[in-house]
Amino acid sequence: MVTTSSSVQVELLERTDVYAVATLRRLMLLVWRGQESVAGIERSRAHFRMWAERQPGGAAFLIVVPRQHTGPPNEESRAAMQRAASAPGGYMKGVATLVEAEGFIAASVRAIMMRLQPRGTQGPAPNIFRTPAEVAAWAAAVLQDREITAEELAEAIRVAREG
Repeated sequence: MVTTSSSVQVELLERTDVYAVATLRRLMLLVWRGQESVAGIERSRAHFRMWAERQPGGAAFLIVVPRQHTGPPNEESRAAMQRAASAPGGYMKGVATLVEAEGFIAASVRAIMMRLQPRGTQGPAPNIFRTPAEVAAWAAAVLQDREITAEELAEAIRVAREG
């Protein structure tokens, strides 16, 4: 399903009460709408693999952790995140996390996300950001796509989260 809001074209691949998976240009978004779940991680991983293989020049993956309902992931979710981060494929240009929350729990989530890159792997290291502007600058550079802007990304996150 393709959703257009103002000038932003977002393809919504899946939405549940807990998460939404959407694409913006060559960036896939896993937008948490509640606490993370193994099912959401596994589904987004499957979506990414099928979608990214078709993207000329590869694609990047963004995880968006909301302000509310933010807590450190449990062991099962961490294991699923580890599997997703270590998935093979030359189409993966980068992985990033946008942690919208602040405070101690947000710091814990950031620390866990930084440890997800398996030691000795060649995959892209995770990048942790606090604002859509930081993510947009990263995505534009890693995907060599100057049309990814902070405003466009913020709107895509809103569309994925709210519809």
